[in-house]
Amino acid sequence: MPVIIVGNEKNFTALRSRIFSGRVSTAAAQEVSAAIAAANPHVDLNKLEPGTVLTVPDLPSVKVSGDLSLDDTTKQVLQGIAQAGSDALDDIVAAARSAERDAAAERKQLTATLSSTELGGAAGRNKDLGDDVKAVQKAVADEEKAAKDRTAALQQASDTWNAELKTLQGLLS
Repeated sequence: MPVIIVGNEKNFTALRSRIFSGRVSTAAAQEVSAAIAAANPHVDLNKLEPGTVLTVPDLPSVKVSGDLSLDDTTKQVLQGIAQAGSDALDDIVAAARSAERDAAAERKQLTATLSSTELGGAAGRNKDLGDDVKAVQKAVADEEKAAKDRTAALQQASDTWNAELKTLQGLLS
């Protein structure tokens, strides 16, 4: 059954354009009004309030578009929220990628330093220093793998969130 979320409509008559396509007889409107009232006993159709959720029974004369009907103001607000969410997601992903580029550059520089001949020579002469250098090289390699995993997870999450936002925007069209 379709659902209508009341916007600024004050009564059933104001909802008619969201329920019927074109002109409708008074008798048909009364029949649908009675069916909606029966399906929503908690609602006074003569005194609707914004945000009220109405279940619309399946009737041949009812033409609610989709499973959910929102008023234009609510659609515009939700479209704005979806766009703001999309923009914020883009900013978050860009910031994360920038931070990862900086961290990758630092790891590269550290790897070059650890591989230098000066440090290698000193590590060869001092077993403790050699063990420490190997431990740091392993930590850098582990961090490189973790960075790749984070990048893949970020991409997957970004793709999922963008798909969900596009679905929401499609519902609002």
